Amino acid sequence: MDRQGWRFHEYIARQFGAVVKLRWFFGAPMLYVYDPVALQHIIKDMTTFDEVPWYLEGNNVMLGPGILSVSGNTHRKQRKMLTPAFAPKHLRDLVPVFYSVVTRLVTAIDTRVSPTGVDLDVCGWMSRTALELIGQSGLGYSFDPLTEETADAYAGAIKRFVPVAVSQELLVLRQALPYVAFLKNLVPGWLLRWSVERLPFWSVQEMLKITDTLHQRSVEILEDKKAAIKDGQHGDAKDVISVLLRANMSASEEDRLPDDELVGQMSSIIFAAMDSTSNAMSRTLHLLAQRPDVQDRLRREILDAKVMHEQELDYDQLHALPFMDAVCRETLRVYTPVVQAFTGTTKDTVLPLSQPVRATDGSLLSSLAIPRGTNVFIAVRASNCNEALWGPDAYEWKPERWLAPLPEALEDAAIPGVYSNLMTFLGGGRSCIGFTFSQLEMKVVLSELIAHFAFELSDKPIVWNLNGISFPTIDTQSTKPEMWLKVRRLGGE
Repeated sequence: MDRQGWRFHEYIARQFGAVVKLRWFFGAPMLYVYDPVALQHIIKDMTTFDEVPWYLEGNNVMLGPGILSVSGNTHRKQRKMLTPAFAPKHLRDLVPVFYSVVTRLVTAIDTRVSPTGVDLDVCGWMSRTALELIGQSGLGYSFDPLTEETADAYAGAIKRFVPVAVSQELLVLRQALPYVAFLKNLVPGWLLRWSVERLPFWSVQEMLKITDTLHQRSVEILEDKKAAIKDGQHGDAKDVISVLLRANMSASEEDRLPDDELVGQMSSIIFAAMDSTSNAMSRTLHLLAQRPDVQDRLRREILDAKVMHEQELDYDQLHALPFMDAVCRETLRVYTPVVQAFTGTTKDTVLPLSQPVRATDGSLLSSLAIPRGTNVFIAVRASNCNEALWGPDAYEWKPERWLAPLPEALEDAAIPGVYSNLMTFLGGGRSCIGFTFSQLEMKVVLSELIAHFAFELSDKPIVWNLNGISFPTIDTQSTKPEMWLKVRRLGGE
């Protein structure tokens, strides 16, 4: 993937329309899709459109058999078990946990800045905060005190995971996994491991170290929690895995998840929750630094609410802030952390379209015959910025658009995303199960940071890179995620 391919994505979306035929690895055909009717069909028909085998098998190898690695009945059973832990009713109970982490973040930043401003790597702080938030609220585990520098092997492995997992080398190698997966049933596990350890690829060897660390620590945490619950301890623990374990222990034999799937959930939850949310928060702060007028307006709304309620804002009070909501929605619309999502056809099908497309022979087609095994890219950002639905300013960041009625064309299009007429969190059975968790996390962090600090552009450049999850660097050559802003303490010395 070209890390600076933003204009290419905009070009093909604008020039060729809502369904484009492209070529994938080794010349395999693929469809680049953001047509609303086509998306409805793709999202709703999971028997025909589902995650492609190389993606699922790769996730299974790296993360274990969690919700990001399985399909069919296994996926439905896992999702049914996990859903209550991410419901608003449960998230309300997690708000104090969120604030306990963010209070430490504010303290840590406050010791490093002044009223005149100091340059800080905000991306690094958002990454550390997101990891600690999902650690405390997801696993009941602390990765990082934030107020001091400590080393944690588990945290280190998690931070290295995404850059390695989405590297070009590993992405190409993952294409072969469906063709060798049958070996798991024919070759002893130790021999497979021995063979993989001798593959001459840096990404494979690095991922082996990462997955070994993740698996070992996840098993230890899981066993500790199971023992504590059986002994009657932590019966009221609110973290996601504790809730999942209690539900799993009381489930029928038919619905109960085996231990390897429980361990798989832990790695999957961390992966899904960390980089995407931390980079979304980094992007928001970058945008607010570019638009001090928007930052000031957001700060006034937050401070007025704090004065009114005389306390930290709870779940309902945070979601009742209209401009905060508008800033978050607009960032996730224009700058979705995941620009595209993979799926594929499990059988031959016909894909209906909202508008006819012109074939290479010049004919107009109102539907497309799609053969089995076709790679389909859901063009998330192209859908979110569809000028036919959002208007000619669709690619512009304008939070105020959410404070007025949305365009009628957008409402009529019935975008099948689970969130705000957007595809950012996808939709249907493969929608992001933790999208409300992500929203709460963003709002708690922003409400405290914007209340205590002002964010301004520094002299260091900021370059946003296309990847599996978009991330910032200081130039086009660097692969180190970092984003430096001038951070200034508010309210005196």
